[in-house]
Amino acid sequence: MMRLRWITGALLLLPCGCGSSGPGPTTTAPQIACPADASVNGITGNGQAVSFSAPIVTAGAPPVTTRCAPASGDIFPLGSTSVTCTAGDAQARQATCSFRVTLTALTIAVKKFDAIGDSFTEGENGRPPQFLDLPNAYPTRLQELFDATFPGQDIKVVNRGVSGWPIERTVEELPGDLSIDRPGGVLLLSGFNNLFTGCGNGPVDTSECRHALETVQFGIRDCIRRSKDFSVRYIFVSTLTPPGPVLPGARDRRIAGDAIVQANARIRQIVAGEGATLVDPYPLFIGHEAEYVDTDGLHLRPAGYQVLADTFFAAIRATIPESALSTTSAVR
Repeated sequence: MMRLRWITGALLLLPCGCGSSGPGPTTTAPQIACPADASVNGITGNGQAVSFSAPIVTAGAPPVTTRCAPASGDIFPLGSTSVTCTAGDAQARQATCSFRVTLTALTIAVKKFDAIGDSFTEGENGRPPQFLDLPNAYPTRLQELFDATFPGQDIKVVNRGVSGWPIERTVEELPGDLSIDRPGGVLLLSGFNNLFTGCGNGPVDTSECRHALETVQFGIRDCIRRSKDFSVRYIFVSTLTPPGPVLPGARDRRIAGDAIVQANARIRQIVAGEGATLVDPYPLFIGHEAEYVDTDGLHLRPAGYQVLADTFFAAIRATIPESALSTTSAVR
């Protein structure tokens, strides 16, 4: 608008700001551009937190706000998930865009393992009355580790441990188990019964103890060789765990610590010579015997069996190839 004003006899037209309502509405609505699709390979478990760049927003009447769902940093499941981002301005106008985040699971090359051995494999406890504590047996705990790390991939751990078997019986029965199961990996922990009978908690320089040590050594060797005869590519052999304290009222089933040490030295030698993979829980038990070994001084508590499972699992993952799955789960 214009207004009139007389100045020294002249009539001037001047601009008028009276009654102005301020600037008019912004004519350009907000625009938003999402980041490119993202892929994350080699995921263990059912999902993982994923962070992504914020979308680029232009124009719009300030303040302009932006949000994405799911948000950057949220836990994304395996498979392909659509992320939708929205920009809104002060005039309630919106713009949206979307992109995909795809998580591919990690898989391991072997799908079946046979756990071979005696009561330490089968899951016997050392408390009176003794019984098979199958939920806490190391093959059961190992199965749980596989299920949590490689979910939905049908990896199986078959418990072939039999309480009371000496290593000779394990060698004898092994071909039958392997012919039925056809595993890709064998997990071997055996020899306790031989040492308990031949050495006990006494001196190791007796003929009986020396014979027991040799029997364990060559029994482990024969188990490795028979596994190879069935084309088992991955063979894992565990050292024996140390004795622990015996509580009052419990049966003393301890094996002399020196006998365990000498047996483990022989096991390490055989494993190296035969090209198998050593699993070595023994040093993890030292200083924790009261925590890991049960009241009879021989068998293990649940915490000890968990250490066995963890040690086998670490050796398996360090030895057997892992890769990203070629397929993903359904789009969410």
